[in-house]
Amino acid sequence: MELIGHLGDREEKIRVRRTSDGYRVTIGDIVHEVDVVNTGDGSYSLVLAGSQHEVSVQPRSGGDYLVTTASGETAVSLLDPLVHLAHEAHGAAAGSGLRQVTAYMPGRVVEILAAEGEAVEAGQGVLVLEAMKMKNEIQAESAGTVVKILVENGQTVEGGDPLFEIE
Repeated sequence: MELIGHLGDREEKIRVRRTSDGYRVTIGDIVHEVDVVNTGDGSYSLVLAGSQHEVSVQPRSGGDYLVTTASGETAVSLLDPLVHLAHEAHGAAAGSGLRQVTAYMPGRVVEILAAEGEAVEAGQGVLVLEAMKMKNEIQAESAGTVVKILVENGQTVEGGDPLFEIE
């Protein structure tokens, strides 16, 4: 699994691979061998570099998590690389007013999840775009109203093509 992680202003590519005795977690260029036991209710016991750590991970909205360890709490954001690209292309902190959301890569519209005039929350799916044999939910970046759906089910789009407008 590949992710983009945000911790404050720091951004890192994260790769997680299952091994025979745990996980290999690569953060940037640093590789960690981690043994993990789920102890329930979002709590985990980790063995990392021979040291045991108790960690609580509580999900928040939109890929954000509150991670609590013996040394304190930290907010962490984990995004799928395609969602990260979409945020970069459209500005994750979009301003108010009418915004047009465009495709960040070529694909085919396979499902429209919201109707014109429908109020949506930040992170709510508006449509599903299939690209490279993967279905990607295109989400509202902020709360608002879907003003216009600019595509139809089955329609092929190119990167940069308009998908919908939200206000």
